[in-house]
Amino acid sequence: MKQTPAAPSAVDSFQRSLRTLVADDSVVLLRSLCAYLKTQPLFQVVGTAIDGREALQMAELLGPDLVLMDLNMPVVDGFQATAILRSRAPSIRIIVMTLEDSATAEAKARAHGAHGFIGKQRIIKDLVSNVRQIFHPDTHEGRAKQFTPRYNTEEVPETRNVLP
Repeated sequence: MKQTPAAPSAVDSFQRSLRTLVADDSVVLLRSLCAYLKTQPLFQVVGTAIDGREALQMAELLGPDLVLMDLNMPVVDGFQATAILRSRAPSIRIIVMTLEDSATAEAKARAHGAHGFIGKQRIIKDLVSNVRQIFHPDTHEGRAKQFTPRYNTEEVPETRNVLP
């Protein structure tokens, strides 16, 4: 019996892991999400932030490909941080995550510049597919484009995590 080789997965279409910054004011969720992301070859967690202002600072310092941004954070909320980040670094993709999984919250997040929106209760189930769609919107048709880094990865500053 002739076997057909397996088609490459969408993860295979990425040249490297996506440098990911996670911003959430819940340390428990932050740790849990980072632990999950570390099990996924698609992601390289480069930093964390516990409020919107720190998320902006870390994004400027680290130059991530992707920011997972909580909406309800102190100092600067996720809506404001998303809008500011989009104006400062339009090539960074932002997925907003929130407990308020509603069409209204999603519309407001997208109006502030978010590329994606995920309710926290669905994040494990939907994150990888959302990321694939954001970075490779045509993968469902089998024509995935290669993700090209914006910079030489050897020039990226050392990572910093705010977690103890």
